Amino acid sequence: MNKFISVILCFFGATAQYDVRGPFQGQRQNEFDLQFIKEIFKNYDSNVILSPFSVKILLTLIYEASDTTFGNSVSNTKRELSTVIQGDSIEQTRSYYKQLLESAHQDNKDFDLNIATNFFVDNFIEVINKYQQIANTYYSAEVANVSYSNPTEAASIINNWVSQSTNGRLREIVTPDGVEGAVITLVNVIYFKGLWTYPFPEVVNNVKPFYGSNGKSTNAQYMEQNGQFYYDNSADLGAQILRLPYRGDKLAMYFILPNPDSSITKVLERINIASLHQALWYMEENEVNVTIPKFKFDFSEQLNEPLQQIGIREIFSQNASLPLLARGRGARDEVRVSRIFQKAGIAINEVGSEAYAATEIQLVNKFGGNGIQTFNANRPFIFFIEDETLGTMLFAGKIENPVV
Repeated sequence: MNKFISVILCFFGATAQYDVRGPFQGQRQNEFDLQFIKEIFKNYDSNVILSPFSVKILLTLIYEASDTTFGNSVSNTKRELSTVIQGDSIEQTRSYYKQLLESAHQDNKDFDLNIATNFFVDNFIEVINKYQQIANTYYSAEVANVSYSNPTEAASIINNWVSQSTNGRLREIVTPDGVEGAVITLVNVIYFKGLWTYPFPEVVNNVKPFYGSNGKSTNAQYMEQNGQFYYDNSADLGAQILRLPYRGDKLAMYFILPNPDSSITKVLERINIASLHQALWYMEENEVNVTIPKFKFDFSEQLNEPLQQIGIREIFSQNASLPLLARGRGARDEVRVSRIFQKAGIAINEVGSEAYAATEIQLVNKFGGNGIQTFNANRPFIFFIEDETLGTMLFAGKIENPVV
């Protein structure tokens, strides 16, 4: 029987007081994020929403399970997965996740933020104690037993946990067919709900054209306000950047709007970790006339190919080396990733935004400005929500058509 490990990630986002923090000015850990986002975006001329953080934390957990094969030499599996920790030592990476998760789990009256990770393991599998301690101490990951010999029951247990963790916004991430033959399912869920620091006034039927990349226009519902916001018109990116903070002095949503003579494709060609960091560094408080369409949509995608395109390949092959992950009959040294899948969605309106995402990874038996500025998002744009305590991109997306 083929055996696989699946990994699932979820994100549920926010509704967006005084803005006292401003953009994060430290070093962002988003080189992987940008590579991953650009690879997904280029494959779609439609709306996209995903959670790079949710993918990254589970890939980091798989990195923790990879092996040094010969003396001090590093396996190809470990070398490729080092992409997700961006050159930091594993001690720095563990400290980063521990700090972020402790911050996320603090009670805050202004918003709900929950990040949870769970290993659903078959009854005959024993997660190696050392690995389990690492996963729990630094990544707040828990372990639960399920019987994959009853895939209907196993799928129900996993989906119920995901639903509870996203307050019912995401009710199904796996199917009985999807977990049949599994030995381990890793799941990460991110849930975020809050309110804008500066909510938009509600205007009934504020309908205006939105001009798509295909040259066609659609009528969309817009929200508008004037206010003091961090803003920059970046010559390097050929785009305007706007920051809308959420209550609670922790998270903010950023909008990157290509100039009329540019496009999302051209911005993505220019953007890298240095240019993005510089553009965000240059943002200053300005009086801005903000016009943004309301939108709500879902998105799902299998991520094997995009991850392979950015260099993470061996975990999908028979050469995968993940011996620290589990032991038990037929499991140790014989698992590889068969599928990484993410399901996500977002909705934003006058009072804030809401987003959710889930990603599944399966492992199978390897032998098986100044003055008043105008920000009018009436054409395709990029957005992301960031935890500004550590500069962490929780999720990102693009809007090609707000009317879905």
